[in-house]
Amino acid sequence: MAQTDRSYMGKGTIYLKRRGGSTGLIPVGNCSALEISFEEEKKEQKDYTSPGGGNTNVVSRIDNVTGSLTVLDITADNLALGLRGAVTTEAGGNTVTDELIAATGADGELLPFAFVPDTTTITVTDAVNSTALAEGVDYDITPNGITVIGSGTISNNGVHATYDKAPQEILQALVEAGQEFTLFFDGLNEAQSGKAVAITLHRIKFSPVQGLPFIGDEFAEATMEFEVLSDNTITGAGISRFMKVVQAV
Repeated sequence: MAQTDRSYMGKGTIYLKRRGGSTGLIPVGNCSALEISFEEEKKEQKDYTSPGGGNTNVVSRIDNVTGSLTVLDITADNLALGLRGAVTTEAGGNTVTDELIAATGADGELLPFAFVPDTTTITVTDAVNSTALAEGVDYDITPNGITVIGSGTISNNGVHATYDKAPQEILQALVEAGQEFTLFFDGLNEAQSGKAVAITLHRIKFSPVQGLPFIGDEFAEATMEFEVLSDNTITGAGISRFMKVVQAV
């Protein structure tokens, strides 16, 4: 019988659904890796009847099923998976009026705003006497607020800032317990003319992410590890409670 080529090179989109939630499968975005690993627990019975050693029997069990995915779209929702976070969004254009920001008046001091501003809409006044402050004289604008020009008039009075919010998403890290998800890989095998591949991990829970590259010269990526858990709602002989893999042939 001739050997059949079944080489594999996977591409596709990963979807997640929060178990018990009200939303369906939502795409994670661009991911460069999805891997599943199996850890074995082995019980061995040694052969003590022969000087050559070896085993007379062995029992092997799967101890853990784990996995990881590497995301390239560093969204707040994706970071929340590995940071047990909560995400909110702010629409652009809403105005923040007279936000009070403490200051010392030191040259170069950063005065960050509570929200990311539309930098074209910023006005600043002295917090005590309401004197208007001037860009380039009293302060310079940064992406997230202003910096103090020491020769200007900003003092320990602090400032009031008025600005429009830029569209933004806000992640609050480590405020939720680990959530459980269903993962579905809507994939294809590039090595087989794009034939379909479908992988379902019925019940997974993410571990805290180990590192986030917020500064660097390369495109950022975040690798998030998870454990594949048994889903006892799945019943039937020969049906896995852990994962299912389907490949078109």
